[in-house]
Amino acid sequence: MMMRFSRAVVFLAACSLLLACICRAQATAPSPQQQLIKDVAYNELQDRERDSFWAYDIDQKVGQNSYAKRQVETQQGPIFRILEQNGKPLTDAEARREQARLEHLINSPSALARNREDHKQDEERLQRLTKLMPNAFLFEQDGPASGDLVTFRFKPNPDFDPPTYEARIFHGMAGVIVINQRLKRFVSMRGTVINRIDFGYGLLGYVDKGGRFEVHRQQVSTTCWKTDLVDVHVSGRVILFKSVSKDHREARSDFQPVPTDISLTDAKHLLDQAASENEAELKGDPKSK
Repeated sequence: MMMRFSRAVVFLAACSLLLACICRAQATAPSPQQQLIKDVAYNELQDRERDSFWAYDIDQKVGQNSYAKRQVETQQGPIFRILEQNGKPLTDAEARREQARLEHLINSPSALARNREDHKQDEERLQRLTKLMPNAFLFEQDGPASGDLVTFRFKPNPDFDPPTYEARIFHGMAGVIVINQRLKRFVSMRGTVINRIDFGYGLLGYVDKGGRFEVHRQQVSTTCWKTDLVDVHVSGRVILFKSVSKDHREARSDFQPVPTDISLTDAKHLLDQAASENEAELKGDPKSK
């Protein structure tokens, strides 16, 4: 009798332990939405580590000024050439200054080092923020999927403790994210700063409530996606990215692959060619088309 009782106690204890383990696993297991976001973040990070360089057009608006540019990515960071400013072709004097700026950049080791470092810092920030995304926010599907595209609303996860200033800004946003659920890739994200964010009680910096941003990505090859829209409008005393100001809209188009070992000379040649073609097109030369 005592033996059967002991076995029953052991059996019940084992069942209780197994049930507790199952409950803990269920509590810590990510939801399908969170798992999809984790998969997307992983794929984005893998894409950034893959060698892939591109040339593309840029329509940029910074404050009250607008620019049409051509940009080429290189191992020294991206280099660009301004083709038009405020909707007008460059004057001869402006074109000479732009040519001199570009020649100085590619022939100055210190200028190239700054260009490479600024680009590296921006890329590293993007990687850090991408890694944070699955844990920094809570996601809820917004309506039925449309083909491969599914939309989620996101808001700050109250259990997430931002480890850095940049993470606090990122975590202080809420909005909408669109995912290609078949390819598990990020398509777009639109968000708003929902509360003022102070650093050191505002003495070290701040970001005002109501700031907004939008990012859009497009697939440019079977494995590569590129950002084709960055739209940022925030006020405050903190800037996250060296290449993006606080009032900045940048649309990118006509993505063309270039060799990953492209030299600066060859990259500049592509930019010079783009400038010549743009000038000919503005003059109505049919050979430019």
